[in-house]
Amino acid sequence: MKAAMILCVPVLVVLVILVFGCRSTASVDRAVASEQRVLQIYEARLEQWPVSYESLQVATSFGNTHVIACGDAANPPVVLIHAFGAGATMWAANVEDLARDHRVYAIDVIGDLGQSALDDPKVYPRDGRAYSSWLTEVFDGLGIEAANVVGSSMGGWITLNLAIHAPERVDRIALLGPMGIPPVTLKVMIRLLSLALFPTEGKKERLIDWAIGDHPAAVETYGEYLRAAMDCASRVRVAPPKKLSEKELARINAPTLLILGGKDGPIGDPDRSARRAKRTIPNVTVEILPDSGHMMSTEAPEVVNARLVEFFGEDMPPAGRGGRS
Repeated sequence: MKAAMILCVPVLVVLVILVFGCRSTASVDRAVASEQRVLQIYEARLEQWPVSYESLQVATSFGNTHVIACGDAANPPVVLIHAFGAGATMWAANVEDLARDHRVYAIDVIGDLGQSALDDPKVYPRDGRAYSSWLTEVFDGLGIEAANVVGSSMGGWITLNLAIHAPERVDRIALLGPMGIPPVTLKVMIRLLSLALFPTEGKKERLIDWAIGDHPAAVETYGEYLRAAMDCASRVRVAPPKKLSEKELARINAPTLLILGGKDGPIGDPDRSARRAKRTIPNVTVEILPDSGHMMSTEAPEVVNARLVEFFGEDMPPAGRGGRS
């Protein structure tokens, strides 16, 4: 099976899979059933969205992008970019606080699981610059001049690339356990390569445990979803979240909030990522949540929400820069 058709979890597994490929253990019927289950879970989450919302479809050169929009359209925009495989509904625990003073747009990343759809499965963003171009098109379609942007995991990598390649489109960026800053350690590579080359149900379970940790909220929110997502591989077309160079990171001028988890398996040692960020990103603030894992927006929403609201409240841009209703 080709690399871009492989499983989907919000971790660096995509990097290994895209390089080495992977043999699927799921039958075609199982894959179809799993994809249906993923979409059912997505819809169930959306039905429980804590605030009034609109589902928007934005046409881009890659295909239609689905956006969950909420909050007063006259307020400054905040754009949310989800972790790989998690879908835009991963922000359910965060949108209510953010939408009080902002117009919030939770975007389904094109090519990933969710309700965005590629026009051609062979044509999808292949690198960070391409993701930046796609996101710029989404901004244009929503009528957003510039926005505060929050990215989790691979969504953090996409956010970093937007700040690098289209700096005029971002006001401030917040990164939650982002890919692109930490290096890929040998231990991580071995773990992912083992699954990619010799997949078993046991390895899948251990990977899910490693990726989302053992926090009850993360397990409840993502456990079943990721098990189904791993078996609907043909839906996925994504680029690997490659490590960004120091020269690239130095180009980020936007005020940046980096939040790291002390128990984040995919990211690893938070101090190591913090040191690299402070050394390379000109205007960065780093905070470490010692008891949080990779999905910190779900594990510690009160802490994360409070910090995001505070961070985006600084130098609040004037109302009226939000997008379409």
